[in-house]
Amino acid sequence: MPVFYLSLGSNQGESLGLLAAAAEALSQLPCTRLCAVSSVYLTAAQDLESQPDFLNAVVRIDSELSPFELLEHTQLIEKGLGRLRSTRFGPRTVDIDLVWYDGLDISLPSLTLPHPRMQGRRFVLEPLAEIAPGLEVVPGLPVERALSLVEHQRVSVYTRAKGWWTSMQQSKEARQVVDRSALSGELRRLAQEKNAVILAHNYQRPEIQDVADIVGDSLGLARAAAASKARIILFCGVDFMAETAAILAPDRKVLMPEAKACCPMAEMVDPHDLRALKAEHPGALVVSYVNTSAAVKAESDLCCTSANAVQVVQSLPTDREIIFTPDRNLGGWIIKQTGRPMLLWEGFCPTHELIELEDALTAKREHPGAKLVVHPECRSEVSDVADAVESTSGMLRFCKEDEAEEFIIGTESGMIYRLQQDIPGKTFHAVTDMAVCPNMKLTTLEKAARALEQEEPVISVPEDIRLAALRAVERMVAIGR
Repeated sequence: MPVFYLSLGSNQGESLGLLAAAAEALSQLPCTRLCAVSSVYLTAAQDLESQPDFLNAVVRIDSELSPFELLEHTQLIEKGLGRLRSTRFGPRTVDIDLVWYDGLDISLPSLTLPHPRMQGRRFVLEPLAEIAPGLEVVPGLPVERALSLVEHQRVSVYTRAKGWWTSMQQSKEARQVVDRSALSGELRRLAQEKNAVILAHNYQRPEIQDVADIVGDSLGLARAAAASKARIILFCGVDFMAETAAILAPDRKVLMPEAKACCPMAEMVDPHDLRALKAEHPGALVVSYVNTSAAVKAESDLCCTSANAVQVVQSLPTDREIIFTPDRNLGGWIIKQTGRPMLLWEGFCPTHELIELEDALTAKREHPGAKLVVHPECRSEVSDVADAVESTSGMLRFCKEDEAEEFIIGTESGMIYRLQQDIPGKTFHAVTDMAVCPNMKLTTLEKAARALEQEEPVISVPEDIRLAALRAVERMVAIGR
């Protein structure tokens, strides 16, 4: 993954807190991991004696973002933390500079890397030398040599900030534990008071899984929604899941804590385009993955989940053509398992698409005794090198029953927590830290408690669409495990 080094500076407001906020914001960027943080350094404002001293630090991030995407994000972070860009030099609430990118040279009006003034900035070189000794700031010039050439600046470690990042993260985690405990209790109280059942998908945050009545995959949660006698179903997942619950349980109020928690794959197919494809293939049966909208389900003959997809396809007459939507990876895996040709919609899960063959091979080299278990939403080349291809419920079953003690898991990161909770005697590794679904992580305890308190947002499906989709969903629930 490409490596970036960024310089952080502040001499306005509560500077240490602003540096921490900037580092935290960088760590939360998509497809990005914060890998190293330097000490904080105290630096006299260069050529501007009337200004307060700066606090400076350097961070390393690994990110799939391009330098220009990262630049846009850093400018938004600066703006959010109060920086005004009206003057080039001057006081700063926070200043974030890209100083080095994966050893590559970029020379454009909007961005030059390595940073053209880095060699003369001791307040950048000191923290950079701390976390990246030996780094060549430009070809042939290691950071230590560059540092020895800059003697005119006064830069010193800010001792009052010793261990600043670690202590702030520990303090944050401690606060979160307290907050989560209180919120979890409040959520359970509200669920009892309002006669609500809390359903959570395996990819949800750990604290959401812990507080739920039922944690499972799409099929298990659909069955739980259909069987529930609760007045309210609080669905902690993404939009199509809550819609499926509303299709199966129209007499219950279905709530979703975060209305923006959508499934990108579900949005890759719409009913209008599906109707057009059906017109081109009259007589074809449409099997739609449960990761679709209610309107697409209404255009389908059957739905399936990754847990019962093979059984669903095997149940169909062999003389009928099959259209499968929307996941090309799951569809391709089904074809391999059943030998049934199908017309595949060109959709995919962006999170599972991040898992690459090299990730799987690297993980196998790093954990030679572990078995690789991946989700069928992964690319075909990843599935081909796996020891098992399973739905999330299948992963639980496989890892419990298999004699191996160590597993590499190729699916969304939340599944690692579920496996650790259910099978505490075994060891689990993520095939890559990149496989995080941001939409699944939008649900928080605070949002869940608010949804139950206010009994909104309510997820409903128009009755004509619900009735048309119900048959396909009911056949999904009835087939397979």
